[in-house]
Amino acid sequence: MKRRCFSLGRRKKKRVQPKRIVRKIPKVFMCPHCSKQSLRVSVNSKPSDEYAVAEAVCGECGFCARFKVPKLSQPVDAYGKLIDLYDSFQGDIEAEIRAGKCIGELDGSREAGKENESERLSQREEE
Repeated sequence: MKRRCFSLGRRKKKRVQPKRIVRKIPKVFMCPHCSKQSLRVSVNSKPSDEYAVAEAVCGECGFCARFKVPKLSQPVDAYGKLIDLYDSFQGDIEAEIRAGKCIGELDGSREAGKENESERLSQREEE
């Protein structure tokens, strides 16, 4: 007589489903200038503007870029545009970094960007 491996009158055992690993979008990227994982990208938009302003700053080498992106862009999208901007930049990036200027469509010093950011924060506090 052969033995059978099934249970009579019992419930079927449930198999535990393995959890899916959800990849998170990174918040810190690799700097195209110094190749270190220290580039922070922020996308800021005002309700009145049709474009948002993306700013990328490297904490290691001081590289800075400021440019326009569509309003619904995420930091990952802005990073892709930054790489294109860096590859097509005409000029001396080292001189721009030493002078404390940002490259991109919205040229200017880093202090000007910080002033704009402080103005935005004060406007939010007033609302």
